[in-house]
Amino acid sequence: MTGDVAVLGAGMHPWGKWGRGFTAYGRVAARAALADAGIGWPEVGSVVGAQTVRGGYPGYVAGATFARALGWQGARVTSVYAACASGAQAIDTARAQILAGMADVVLVVGADAAPKGFFAPAGGERPDDPDWLRFRVLGATNPAYFGLYARRRMALYGDTPEDFALVKVKNAAAGALNTYARYRKPVTAEEVAASAMVADPLRLLDICATSDGAAALVLCG
Repeated sequence: MTGDVAVLGAGMHPWGKWGRGFTAYGRVAARAALADAGIGWPEVGSVVGAQTVRGGYPGYVAGATFARALGWQGARVTSVYAACASGAQAIDTARAQILAGMADVVLVVGADAAPKGFFAPAGGERPDDPDWLRFRVLGATNPAYFGLYARRRMALYGDTPEDFALVKVKNAAAGALNTYARYRKPVTAEEVAASAMVADPLRLLDICATSDGAAALVLCG
């Protein structure tokens, strides 16, 4: 054990609006990653699954959901939910398992099937949940919520709308090179600045589209 972790393979399901469940997308990405790695599914010792809670109960147990979809074979299963950071946390969890000697080969799968419109918190009355409160009491959708965060960064650290625009420029450049991306058109900072204002200082091209798709990695020591 050296402390190094290698990426043996990667796979994706195209991103867009497909109208199917997240498990179907994750299975496609997982099989593509295994094929890219030259690893058979029975050789995987652990599955780390990431999905948002909008997938219902299967989303809460994403690791087991993906393992079941691929065919139970005894691999350890772990489920991750960290909103937009779920993918990074799933990779971090897989790395920790490898370095701890818990598994030699780990399959990481992240998938989502997003509803149209604004993301809303899970249903039910939960007055102790800040996420629920900002929707029900303030009516603060995600663009408004993150617009306030952006304003806070501007006040504390001197960030500018031009700084935020560079995030879209960078992401669009990556998407233009990825045949699985939903949007494949490069964007300039000037185009971001010219797009409609949504929640000051965030403009239309700053806002993420709600999309369906999946990505997977095979990691090993």
